[in-house]
Amino acid sequence: MSIPGVEKEGKYIYRIKKTGNMKVDAIVLADYETIDEEPIEQLKNVATLPGIVKAAYAMPDIHWGYGFPIGGVAAFDLEDGIISPGGVGFDINCGVRMLVVDGNPDIVKKNLENLIKRIYENVPVGVGETSDLRFSKNDFKKIVEQGAKKVVEMGYGTEEDLLRIEDSGVLEE
Repeated sequence: MSIPGVEKEGKYIYRIKKTGNMKVDAIVLADYETIDEEPIEQLKNVATLPGIVKAAYAMPDIHWGYGFPIGGVAAFDLEDGIISPGGVGFDINCGVRMLVVDGNPDIVKKNLENLIKRIYENVPVGVGETSDLRFSKNDFKKIVEQGAKKVVEMGYGTEEDLLRIEDSGVLEE
């Protein structure tokens, strides 16, 4: 299948050049055989968003999503850009969160490498990673049923955190 406007740049790199209302190009990093037309249209829509910088990207798992395609990645200018709930999977409560840092951007930039290192030291990420946190079967059942509220009750967050999480971190049946 040929998807209009998708041009090959490398073995697994495809570009959709800026057209229409797109503010930047869109770049797909995937095997062409796995790319469908619908998520490409979504990616092109992401490229139209206010304040987007560089390009709208799609990772190898690109597929149809709600707003952004699943696997979509975009960065936005701090002054002119947006925060898009559709870009962080709000429809499925996937656990992606935005961290707001109060402070001088120059100081944050200067300490960014250390900040990233500290996050990786304290937040298990990736396949095979583990945590020292252990929950009983009963606690785990309550966490699954009550979501982030239960975790906050257990001392692993604050009430304010619940206000910043879609549906307070729990999906009703």
